[in-house]
Amino acid sequence: MRNELPESNRPIRDLIRRLIKAPAALSILWPAILILGGYLAWHRWGAQHVAAGLGGVRAEAIQVTEPPMYVRSDVINSVYNDTAMSGLSLMDRSATSKIAAAFSMHPWVRDVLSVRKLPGGVVDVRLDYRLPVAMTRVYKPQYASSEKYYLPIDGEGVLLPSEEFARSETRDFIHIEIPGVDSNNRPGTKFGDRRVEAAAALAEILKPFREQAEIRSIQVVGDSRFNDVPQLEIETTDGRRFAWGNPPGLEAPGEATAEMKVQTLLQADKTATLDLRMARPRTDFRR
Repeated sequence: MRNELPESNRPIRDLIRRLIKAPAALSILWPAILILGGYLAWHRWGAQHVAAGLGGVRAEAIQVTEPPMYVRSDVINSVYNDTAMSGLSLMDRSATSKIAAAFSMHPWVRDVLSVRKLPGGVVDVRLDYRLPVAMTRVYKPQYASSEKYYLPIDGEGVLLPSEEFARSETRDFIHIEIPGVDSNNRPGTKFGDRRVEAAAALAEILKPFREQAEIRSIQVVGDSRFNDVPQLEIETTDGRRFAWGNPPGLEAPGEATAEMKVQTLLQADKTATLDLRMARPRTDFRR
């Protein structure tokens, strides 16, 4: 009869048993480690790399509303470069809102109407551009007192890029002339003077009638330190002056509306000087 050795005295059998079991364990353990490591690496580096390569925003794939003739800068490339849009991925859920925010910072953009992601990585951006309505004469110490220097603004009193206008073009706009005003604000922000901004609102209304009414400038009369609302006056190219009164939308009780004032201005005799605050409407007025 063969004697059986205890389990603890069978080292060869135990070794063989462990060798048999080891590959089976490793065949499960190593793939699990690889899968887990790959998952973590993807989320840390891989997803960003692929997103940048396949879903990155490209300047040449951005299309915007056709800018007006007076916008001479490259809006797309300016926004793309100034806002580091190259690092943005279209796979980002907030990509459209980030693109809208980037374009809203451009001085020529009044409003971003919509941003759409289209097939092929194309981004369509619909823009509402600012309209220059006046040139504001400013007084800068580095210039001689007799030299004129102008800053373009829109109807909201927002500064526009002055380098995009030739000096000769200033005569194609209504001038806002308020002694001593100046602004160090950047294009795309408000001028920073309520008198200028009130005059800009009036210039926006008068712009379509500038040539017909021979309007040269808008000025502020009286001491604005004692007037909460600036009092405006219009001067024509031949030197006639018309008291306009309060800015559009801020008319005093009994004061004529902006529409009434424009009608009276257009119908005024070429030698007349009128107080437009007392203007009255005509039923055949067409704006």
